Amino acid sequence: MKDNTATYLEKGYWADRHLTWYFERAVKSSPDKIAVTDDRFGDVTYADLAAQVGRLAAALQANGINRGDRFIVSMPNWYQVTAFALALDYIGAIAVHMPFVGGAHEYAGVIRTAQAKGLAVTGQFRSVNYVSVINSIADKCDSLELRISVGHDKDEEGWLTFDALLANAPADQPEPVELLSPSELSLLLFTSGSTGDPKGVMHSTNSFTTLNTVVTHRYKLTSDDIIYMAAPLGFSGGYGHGLRLAIFLGAHLILQDQWDTERALETMAREKATFSMATPTLIRDLLNCQKFQSYGSSIALKVVLCGGASVPSDLLREAREKLPQTLTTVIWGMTEGVGTTCRPDMPDEDITGSDGVPFWGTELKIISEDDAEVPVGDEGDIIMRGPSMFMGYFKRPELNDELFMPGGWFRTGDMGRLDAKGLLHITGRRKELIIRGGANISPAEIEEALYRDPRIKQLAIVGISDDRLGEKVCACLIAGENDDQLGLADIVDIAERQGLAKYKWPEKLEYVDALPMTSSGKLKRIALRENIEQKNINATPGITA
Repeated sequence: MKDNTATYLEKGYWADRHLTWYFERAVKSSPDKIAVTDDRFGDVTYADLAAQVGRLAAALQANGINRGDRFIVSMPNWYQVTAFALALDYIGAIAVHMPFVGGAHEYAGVIRTAQAKGLAVTGQFRSVNYVSVINSIADKCDSLELRISVGHDKDEEGWLTFDALLANAPADQPEPVELLSPSELSLLLFTSGSTGDPKGVMHSTNSFTTLNTVVTHRYKLTSDDIIYMAAPLGFSGGYGHGLRLAIFLGAHLILQDQWDTERALETMAREKATFSMATPTLIRDLLNCQKFQSYGSSIALKVVLCGGASVPSDLLREAREKLPQTLTTVIWGMTEGVGTTCRPDMPDEDITGSDGVPFWGTELKIISEDDAEVPVGDEGDIIMRGPSMFMGYFKRPELNDELFMPGGWFRTGDMGRLDAKGLLHITGRRKELIIRGGANISPAEIEEALYRDPRIKQLAIVGISDDRLGEKVCACLIAGENDDQLGLADIVDIAERQGLAKYKWPEKLEYVDALPMTSSGKLKRIALRENIEQKNINATPGITA
């Protein structure tokens, strides 16, 4: 990224503007307009949000959060996520957004990696008390000095409620900080690594400004658009195409804090939502819902970007048949940056048969194993660079050296080909990550947690195909290796006790004769997955989200 900073400035990809700048523009032009609507707190206008952001910025500074400090925001899709994002930008602190679905294991890893000074989580959501989760790992998180609970009235030792934080905010509000450089770190998003260690993905303000600019121009979005977002704001898709895009446009953002298909249809129809980004799982749920016929004719969506996992062509065709007024199209990228999407003027065969064309300023190459560029149409490893790409991994110089090539090119870990039209076709991935419903899951992380139980002798975790989720987690054990044969319920119990988030719990258990290994003793994970799927055995009843 640093290699290309001057180029991106010169070509106008980067604008040197804070998130705060776009927000203040929206507040000035439409103070009484609804900024955010969520399931719990209802409507919040731009003027009301601005007042809260000012108090929140002052309160954070008064409680020791300053420029460069890392601060974790982890809660459901509530308007406070937007308030914290803006307040942290206002004072020059580094926002660390992560999904609220994390278990104790995930929170401890992110807090330690980021050396977070503060944290805001929901107090209670569904059956989980997140204050208790954080308290359970307090001895592993020495860096935390400020803990805030949101949507939680109960006073807890060592915690401040969101309401109390605002009520005691200083009267004098800080002035926004100056952006020192276009590549300055402003946001950390965490993603699973193939080794199980969480990776802090560093983004500047300008990388997401580029993303928002491209989407706005490509799909002709304006401040009059209504953005519906059910994808968690702690993931890059929810943050970039929901929270960040709404502020960039000065648009109305509608948030759903937990997935309910019927409620999603009703909300989109009632609010006349015009834009959304969703995973293939969510789109399939909507199309297959019994109430779809009741609401489908009232849905006013102009554009739905489908990404976060492999998008089947049959799903795109079905979506375009059932929602003919909607451009349902694929978008390809990763937490590290967005690479491609389709244009509205592209033929149906290109939209349903490819992963689109590069974003504005984005460059793609297909290379061989020896890093040589391959001819058009040949398959190889995808490398990418562009103004929407990240700055590198937080405090991981060895990983940056491994994955960045000269000239700012990044090894994506995906495989594909470019055709004569410049369209990208994803053909597979070298990464071992499991993508379940759009969420990245590290097999190594699950294996490490399960191996802590003495009953586990030999184990491997793989992703297997699933019609709804794309992939689901499968635990593979060697028959006869355990004193007592473990069932799926036993494996799930171990995962839960080890603090793994629920979406990482195995949903299928397979006993195998042996684990395929290389001559050097490394697990051949892809081969194992293929062997299991070829067996075509009925799935062991498991747990669904």
